[in-house]
Amino acid sequence: MIDAATRAKYRATIGIECHVQLKTKTKLFSAVGNDAREAPPNTLVSHIDFGLPGALPVLNEEAIHLATRAAFALGAEPEHFSKFDRKHYFYPDLPKGYQISQFDEPIIAKGAVNIEVDGEEKTIGVTRAHLEEDAGKSTHHAGQDYSLVDLNRAGTPLLEIVSEPDMHTSAEAKAYARELYLRMRYADVSEANLFYGNMRFDVNVSVSQTNELGTRSETKNLNSFKAVEKAVDYEIDRQIERLEKGQKIVQETRGWDDSKQKTFSQRTKEDADDYRYMPEPDIPPIVIEQSYIDKIKKEMPVMPD
Repeated sequence: MIDAATRAKYRATIGIECHVQLKTKTKLFSAVGNDAREAPPNTLVSHIDFGLPGALPVLNEEAIHLATRAAFALGAEPEHFSKFDRKHYFYPDLPKGYQISQFDEPIIAKGAVNIEVDGEEKTIGVTRAHLEEDAGKSTHHAGQDYSLVDLNRAGTPLLEIVSEPDMHTSAEAKAYARELYLRMRYADVSEANLFYGNMRFDVNVSVSQTNELGTRSETKNLNSFKAVEKAVDYEIDRQIERLEKGQKIVQETRGWDDSKQKTFSQRTKEDADDYRYMPEPDIPPIVIEQSYIDKIKKEMPVMPD
């Protein structure tokens, strides 16, 4: 354990990427049911989700409607112009070999969310939020030398909300995650059921003794506010301990072991260059008229604050 005096020498910086599953009836690019909670494996799939040759995606209009509502909930407005891109990586639960996402022209740009910690209000900036399709799900059974792939979740519409690195304590990270949850529920864009993974949090943590940001780790797929808080605390202590011993922090992706209450290394972290982004040729850009934005703005309910 790190003592308070040692911890006080370092400043932690935290940013959070939150994946929100939009509550559409069908998937983002295929006319297949979007609620996979009780479905048997590989039953909510189509030729598009399987990535069969020649399969052409068709954009779900309701996802644009819900993303527009989310923009107002995040203290922003949707962009009039946005587009989709291909994010390439290879994994068994991604049969196309790329994920359709948004890279340089997202549907939501700058926003802000207010949180309260210990009676003090603080504003957390939202860098961007973009639409993308989810990947499938791989399961690895203990003692077996194989993995199983379920593509029911492949193609599920997600809104990825990227915060600014404006948080510096685990309490602030927890409060921000909870505020996002409330706003997505109030705006009625997601069921936001954490148990079923409707909201998942990827937490980036770095520590430094100067104003320069340290090397960050990313702990992925946290599905509770408590896990966000505990993972941040563990990462801060882990990184300080390494630096105190003269060791380097590796930029990497880590997982969270809830039973052991600790993070563990999964893989070295990729940069944007590794994904070889290119414009998605099968889906035209999204152009939203001001009249559409104004209509949805009038529909918006009161937000939690």
